[in-house]
Amino acid sequence: MKKLVLAKLGIKGLIHMLQVFVFSIICVFVHTVLVPQLVGLLPIALLMGIISIQPTSGFTKKAMSKIGMMFAAACLIVGISSTFFDTSVYVYFVVMVIALLVINFLMPQKYMVITMAVGTALFFLDTSDMSVPYWVVLIIALIDVAVFFVVVRLIVHFIHIPIEKMIQMMMKQTMGLFQKELQTMLVKGEKGRPKPLYGIFVQSQMLIREYANGKNKNEGHVAIYQKTLASYLRVYFSLTTISELNQYQVSAAKAKDLASLGFQNVPVSQTEDPILTFHLGEYVEGMREIRTSLETLKGGQTG
Repeated sequence: MKKLVLAKLGIKGLIHMLQVFVFSIICVFVHTVLVPQLVGLLPIALLMGIISIQPTSGFTKKAMSKIGMMFAAACLIVGISSTFFDTSVYVYFVVMVIALLVINFLMPQKYMVITMAVGTALFFLDTSDMSVPYWVVLIIALIDVAVFFVVVRLIVHFIHIPIEKMIQMMMKQTMGLFQKELQTMLVKGEKGRPKPLYGIFVQSQMLIREYANGKNKNEGHVAIYQKTLASYLRVYFSLTTISELNQYQVSAAKAKDLASLGFQNVPVSQTEDPILTFHLGEYVEGMREIRTSLETLKGGQTG
């Protein structure tokens, strides 16, 4: 059972689930048991906290600053509309249309969606149990979310995968995805789609940068990780070029090189495609460099 769960979710997935579970328990307990008057704010605080939970403290801090800004914008929009207009569906539609036009020029679309969702929740928030003006409720909501942002920071600080371990996990995961992508093209003859893998490279780059700026960094490991990033790009761009070829004529020599990386049943062609041969060579060398880096790190060396 343990192996099945790990295979489906992975360690990162399990840690993230644990973080969300712990945060949800604390958030629900505070809003329903300690301060039941704030139960109406529970869904908002829960949503803001969960979407701000990121793999590392650095990522979480950056996410919270952006999400906090979006939440403040939502409170401002709803606060202004409630001051001058009654809370009704018709007013909501007019305000939201105007807000969409304004927000669309101020922030990326994904943050605009968060702002609109939270703004809608605040607009129709039931404040009958709170004997305070609506603007006071918005201030309480801002304080409530800020407090639970601190809770999120504490949870991510104490329940997390060490950043260096996460980097090495992503290196192994990326190697597997690179190999699977090329296997699909050469063995199955299907059109490759390596472009989505670039997102993993960007995330790895951000993790390495955070590790390099940390207090507990190992300078030798930082050099290895940065060198590995160059190997990632080498393999990625070769895969991208290979995916754009119409047919794959693999020479016997290159099939042998691929076999050394674990490729099986690669069809061998009597005619050789020079473009494919070159990029397969780049792919093999890049993968070997990544594998060497992993072995070096595993052996505790920093050469």
